[in-house]
Amino acid sequence: MAGSNKANYARIGFFIVLTTTLAVGVLMFLGGIGSGKHEFLCETYFSYPVSGLEVGSAVNFRGVKVGSVKRISFIANEYADHSEADAQNIWVQIALDTRLMGVSSEDSIYVKLERMIAKGLHVKVSASGVTGLSKLEVDYPRGKIEDKPISWQPRTLCVPPAPSILQSASDSAQQILDQINHMDLLNFWTNAVGCLASANDLLANSASLVGAQQGAIGEIISNLRDASVNLRDFSQQIRDNPGSILRNREQEPLPETK
Repeated sequence: MAGSNKANYARIGFFIVLTTTLAVGVLMFLGGIGSGKHEFLCETYFSYPVSGLEVGSAVNFRGVKVGSVKRISFIANEYADHSEADAQNIWVQIALDTRLMGVSSEDSIYVKLERMIAKGLHVKVSASGVTGLSKLEVDYPRGKIEDKPISWQPRTLCVPPAPSILQSASDSAQQILDQINHMDLLNFWTNAVGCLASANDLLANSASLVGAQQGAIGEIISNLRDASVNLRDFSQQIRDNPGSILRNREQEPLPETK
């Protein structure tokens, strides 16, 4: 009897261990743990703040998630061969899923990304909505972006950054303010007032000229009216007697024959 109970306990223990192992395996598979073999590491950098971006944030390609943020640091902490101007640039390591990128190996995804970068691929920080979190968007910007040279040698493939929407708006506003600051507003206002005064003088002179020549203009109009009447009479005469235009006086009657 005791031996039978031990055998049952052994079966129950084995079943519990097997069930636990399967459950852990399923959780690991669903959670993506151990999927590092499908992971391709690349990097990017930003010269502007990346508020809301954190480790684990989504990396999207044209709206589709293809990876996540692996690490966030500063260029000064990652590379020794950097310039002083680049020291505070933010360094971001990206983990791309090769399966979601449509390739099967690191070599093929490296070549694919190089070709995409050559065609204008960039990455920018984008807000995820009302949560306050941010994500990375990898895409081809509409306008051309002038990539600045970097002072360090990246260890992995570096995807060049694109300015965020807020950064672009801030830069545009700053350019407008700089142009306003460089404008000589006092000189502009003085010229504007002078132009208005000149315009008023021109209008006054035009009114005076019209008033002084009003009599002459009336006489010209009267002469034109008389000429129009004479022309109308002459036209009527030609219509009534077309032959008069061919002779300058009336024909004398023919002498009577006896």
